[in-house]
Amino acid sequence: MENLRRSDTTFMTARVDGQPLACGAGVDHGDYVELKYMYVVPACRGMGLGKQMLEALERQVRAGGGTKVRLETGTAQTESIELYERSGYHRCPPFGDHHAKPSSIFMEKPL
Repeated sequence: MENLRRSDTTFMTARVDGQPLACGAGVDHGDYVELKYMYVVPACRGMGLGKQMLEALERQVRAGGGTKVRLETGTAQTESIELYERSGYHRCPPFGDHHAKPSSIFMEKPL
């Protein structure tokens, strides 16, 4: 995960007693920021950590002057898709280096 150390990437973790429970990253592509590596430890899902991580990343994007967030997620990630839709994301065409494939959903949100 060397790409998480690049200057255009912000990586965040949510920790309790030093133990990481959730993480996410934002990669600045100039006209949008791509959210990546969103993950919540399975035992902690349903506690709102994903929503908190998403909101923290969006705040970071806004603070950096960003106006649009995009992401790619898998069709099997139903809980993630629901979180993104509840948070104002809508489906969009593939972007950047991504290509359309049956197992992927692309979403974006203006900030």
